Amino acid sequence: MKKTTLSIVCISLVLGLFTASAWAQDKKDDELVIKGSIAAGVQAVKEIERSSKFTEYRDVPRGFFVESLKLDLTKGSRYFYLSAMNVQQADEKFQAGVGDYGKFKLDLGYDSIPHRFSFDGATPYVEKTPGVFTLNDVIRSAAEALVPTGTSTNIAAARALVSSFLTNAGPIDLGLQRKKATLDFAYTPSVPFSFNVAGSYETRGGNRPFGAPLGFSNAIELPEPIHYKTTNVDTNLEYNKPWGAVRAGFAASLFDNDVQTLFWDNPYRITDSTYASAYSAGNGTAHGQMALPYSNDAVRFYLNASIKPMKGTRISAAASLGTFSQNQKLLPFTVNTAIPASDPLAAGALSAPRESAMAKANITSLDLTVNSRLMESLYLTAGVRYYDFANKIEELDIPNGYTRMDQVWEAIPHTVEPYSFTHSRLFGDLTYNVFKNTSVRVGYSLYGVRRQEGTHETEKNKTEDGTFKVSVDSNPMDWLTLRVTYLNSKRTWSLDDTWYAYIPSFNFKRYFEAARDRQAVNALVSLTPIDNLDIQLTYSIGRDDYPNSDYGLTRDDFDMYGIDLSYAFAKNQTLYGFYSHEVYDADQASRQSGATFSVNPLDDWTANIKDTVDTFGAGQTIELLADKLNFDLSASYSKAAGSSFLFSPPGGAPNAALNFTDPLDSTTWWTVQSSFKWKMTKKLFIVLSYWYELYDLKDIVRNEIAVDYAAAGAIFLGANEPGYKYHVGTVKFIYSW
Repeated sequence: MKKTTLSIVCISLVLGLFTASAWAQDKKDDELVIKGSIAAGVQAVKEIERSSKFTEYRDVPRGFFVESLKLDLTKGSRYFYLSAMNVQQADEKFQAGVGDYGKFKLDLGYDSIPHRFSFDGATPYVEKTPGVFTLNDVIRSAAEALVPTGTSTNIAAARALVSSFLTNAGPIDLGLQRKKATLDFAYTPSVPFSFNVAGSYETRGGNRPFGAPLGFSNAIELPEPIHYKTTNVDTNLEYNKPWGAVRAGFAASLFDNDVQTLFWDNPYRITDSTYASAYSAGNGTAHGQMALPYSNDAVRFYLNASIKPMKGTRISAAASLGTFSQNQKLLPFTVNTAIPASDPLAAGALSAPRESAMAKANITSLDLTVNSRLMESLYLTAGVRYYDFANKIEELDIPNGYTRMDQVWEAIPHTVEPYSFTHSRLFGDLTYNVFKNTSVRVGYSLYGVRRQEGTHETEKNKTEDGTFKVSVDSNPMDWLTLRVTYLNSKRTWSLDDTWYAYIPSFNFKRYFEAARDRQAVNALVSLTPIDNLDIQLTYSIGRDDYPNSDYGLTRDDFDMYGIDLSYAFAKNQTLYGFYSHEVYDADQASRQSGATFSVNPLDDWTANIKDTVDTFGAGQTIELLADKLNFDLSASYSKAAGSSFLFSPPGGAPNAALNFTDPLDSTTWWTVQSSFKWKMTKKLFIVLSYWYELYDLKDIVRNEIAVDYAAAGAIFLGANEPGYKYHVGTVKFIYSW
């Protein structure tokens, strides 16, 4: 990282100095103007409770740091700039550019973003080569010897043996680092033409938690190796005239994954075997194998236009044709060498169902929007949008069956069919200025989705969502602004009365397809009752009902309100505060079943899920010495809590649901920040700051996750994200010229 940083800074500075030298020798009368600034200092961090959550997407440096470096050169219409942020940190960012207004511009960028999952990860696995994870063969042999082949007898003893080995699990770095370089070039050789090229190259590397089960009772978590590279290019030609503009272009996106297969050892077997229930205990196969994201390409041709056919009217249109493609080799049904002999239909189990994916999709997108002033105080916005995803993957018939988790052959034929869909939206609204400073907007939109599974349409799977919306914006007095919006929508599904998940009496619907009635109100009031006092009140309410769904998501509501205050009690002295309250409340219903679907209503259960979020904060900005010394102080607090209420009738399975005594989760975040900024000279400032941050998480699932759950049939990474508590003190100097 240090070499990359120094290279970028040096190249940019050399380019800037070369540009400055060339411009300085220019015989034109325009004066060369050089401006810049640098912010650097020393920072101390006291770690009370450590967690990856504190630096999940950022760095908090210790010791000397360079927060920012800026350089700007201008001479007439020509310019050069350089900007560096968080130099030599994991979240560093650089931008540089040179250009001549109206002729050309070249912008270069580099952005680095970390994503830290956990500092506590550990695993007994060793990554022998990228994507290949091995275990100690001595332990695997011993575990296999404790359980007679073809059974799960004495599996508890094998798990106890594996558990004793897990105390030696080694630490693993669970985190990703994104590095992205960008280029943006625009050239105007002659009016009205311009040529534009934009490109980016991004790498993403590291490890992240990944589930790799080998059975219902053999759940394994591995560090998925991430070796991604993504290249994007977009080039276009633009034509501009007073009547409008037209742009035609080509774009491509190339994704490459260096590790496309995950292969790992089974802790309970070193030789392959299979038996009917091996998928449950997970002690048949010696290895597991799984596909990771495949390398793929996407290309797109597009044409955009915006024209003004008459005064007060603008028509905007966009069309694009694109293709997604991926033709990587498919993995075999299994790596378990014992399966081909277990069933005549499994003879080809060690081969892939076909050589390659043969995956392709054609994308068509069309947009048309009209904005027009119809008459005095009356405005129209209307349009249509269309998106078609035509999946052209070759249909794959698998008549002989498949393997379940590499453990056993299931002689159940199935077919992999392409899934295509079309989105369309018609919309229009009228805005009328009823009075001075008061307008009413009325609109309606119709959004439709058409889904198709297979190469031939066998059923009309469509949803249509009609939405009516009305809003009022008013500024009746200088000190008062009002805005109220009401929304009412109704979604219908063409298969509402003909599609059943399992049996007709079990009226389950998927929430994204199901018929839905939605209502929502948003209100905002801005007040300035006295000089220098600003008040903003907000309120929102939403109700989603699923009238035709007895099971699944049946209700989803939210309520929010908030207040923001700001008071300037003197010149350069401001006091502010805010508070918000949010409640999310949903109902779900389902039925407990085993391998055979239950027809007993006593097996039904319902769940009410509620999340509540409260956030408040306050702060002040004070000028202690006029044009010399400022003091800033702010504090914020937020708490989110989730709860549930479960119910099932007595006599079923489950019999009288048991509820949690504690909340499902509770998250608290608290921060205090303060700083003194002293103007030492006209160009030099010193900033003394203190920052405190606390985060606390209580979760029935995520708290205190261990590596060793072998007794229950699981090996995890122990990827905890515990709460944290940090104190940060900074002395920073800012110099500008």
